[in-house]
Amino acid sequence: MDVSCTLPPIQKELEASTNIPNQVEMTMTNTKSTIGSTSPTKPGMLVEKIKKKVSHLCTKDKLTDLFFEYYLPASQVIAISQPFIWSKPGAYLSQFNILGYILIGVIFLALGLKLKTDDIKDALRSFHVFIVAIVSGLFITGLVVFGVTSQLPFDELGQESKESIFGPFEFKVGMLLYYSVPCTITAGIVLVAQAEGNLPMAGAVATVSNIIGCYTTPIMLKIFLSNAKGEFDIKATLIKLTFSILMPVIVGKLIQIIPKVPHYVAKAKRLVSVVTSTCLAIILWMKVAKGVEDKAFDGVKWQSLLILIGLVLMMCAINIAVNTLFSFCLCLRSPFIKVMLLMVSQKTLVMAVTLIQVLPDTLGEKGLVLVPCFVAHPTQIIVFSFVATYLKSHPFDFDCPEVMPKNVIRLCDWLNKGPSKKERELADSVIKNSTVLDVCVGNELSAVPPVTVQPSDTIVVNKNAGVV
Repeated sequence: MDVSCTLPPIQKELEASTNIPNQVEMTMTNTKSTIGSTSPTKPGMLVEKIKKKVSHLCTKDKLTDLFFEYYLPASQVIAISQPFIWSKPGAYLSQFNILGYILIGVIFLALGLKLKTDDIKDALRSFHVFIVAIVSGLFITGLVVFGVTSQLPFDELGQESKESIFGPFEFKVGMLLYYSVPCTITAGIVLVAQAEGNLPMAGAVATVSNIIGCYTTPIMLKIFLSNAKGEFDIKATLIKLTFSILMPVIVGKLIQIIPKVPHYVAKAKRLVSVVTSTCLAIILWMKVAKGVEDKAFDGVKWQSLLILIGLVLMMCAINIAVNTLFSFCLCLRSPFIKVMLLMVSQKTLVMAVTLIQVLPDTLGEKGLVLVPCFVAHPTQIIVFSFVATYLKSHPFDFDCPEVMPKNVIRLCDWLNKGPSKKERELADSVIKNSTVLDVCVGNELSAVPPVTVQPSDTIVVNKNAGVV
C-alpha cells in the first residue's frame, strides 16, 4: 500500500524533471521570437508617430490658419519674382492706370469697413502719447532719412549707367518715400498685442496717422526732392490721393451704418485681408513687370542691396532710440512704450505702394523706387519681432522724477493710466506682508485661537510696513 501510494508522486517528479529541457527550449524560442518581433516594430512605431503628427498638423483648421497667416508674404514674394520669369502680362496691364486706382480703392474701402472710432475716443485721454506718436511717425523718421541720404552719392536722375555703389537715384526716392509714410497697421497691431501693449492706442495711432499721411507724405517728398530735376505737381497728387484713398475710407465707414454689416465684416475678417493682400500683390506685380520690361533692373549691383539692408537696420536702431527718448520725456508706462517702439517705429508698405502709383513718372522708374520698400518692409518686421519678444519678457516704465511737484506727478500718472512708482511699491509691500502673515499663522497656529475670516475683512498696511 505504501509503495503504491508513493509511486505516483515520484513518477510526477520524474516527468517534471524530464520536461525541464523542453521548457527551457520553449522559453528560449519565445525569447527569440520576442526579440525578433520587437526589432521590426521600432521603425514601425516611429512611422506611426510621424503619421500622427503629420495628420495633426494637416487638419483643416491648421491648414486654414497657415494659409491666412502666410498669404500676405507669399503673395508679395510671387508678385516680385514672377516678372523676372515672364514680364509681358504685368507690363501690359500696367499701361492701364485706372486698374491701379481701382485696386487702391478696394484696399482702402476694406480699411474703412474695419475702421473703429471707439479706439480713437479711448486714446484721446492720453492725448500726449497720441500726438507725439503721430508726429514721430509722420515727420521725425522722414527727416532723419533725408539727412542721411542727402550725404550719400547716389546716381543722378535719368542716368542710364549705374555707377554708384549706393545705387540709382530711384533708391534714394524709395528710401525717402518709405520712411515718410505713416506707421504700419496690421504688423504693428499684431506685435503690440504679442508684447501685451495698449491696443486701443495702437489702433488709434495707426488709423489717424494713415489718414493724415495721405497728405503729409507727398508734401514732405516735394520738400525733400526740391533740388531734383523731376517735376512734382503736388496739387494733382493730393487730388488723386483724395479720390483714391480718403473717399473709399469714408465710403467704407458709412457702409458700417447699415445693420449687420459690422457683424459680417468681423466674421469675414480673414477673407477681407486676403482681398486686400491680393490687390496689393497685383499692384506690386505690375510695377515690377514694367521695370523688368524697361530693363530698369539691369546693372543694379548686389552691393547696393546690402547697403540698403544696412541703412534699414540703422533706421530701425534710430527709430527705437528716438521713440525711447520720447517715452522717457513723457514718463510713459510699459503699455505705451510698446506702442511707441513697435507701432510708431515701423512703416506701412500699403501706403508706399499707393503713393508710388500716383507719383509722376519724372521721378524715375517706379519699379526701382519699390526696391528699397521691398528690402525695408520684411527687414523691419524681423527686427521688431525680436523687439516685441524682449519687451514682453522685460517690461519697463519711465516714472516722473521725485523732484517734480506732486501735482505734476499725479497728472503724469493720470495721463498714463497707471499707478505711480510709490503705489507699485506699496502694492508689493502688501503682497510681501501677506506672505509673512501666512507664515506666522502657520507656525503659531496652535497658540492662536481659531478666528473666522469673513470675505469683507481686509488687511491694512501702515507706513511702517506693519500689518494691522
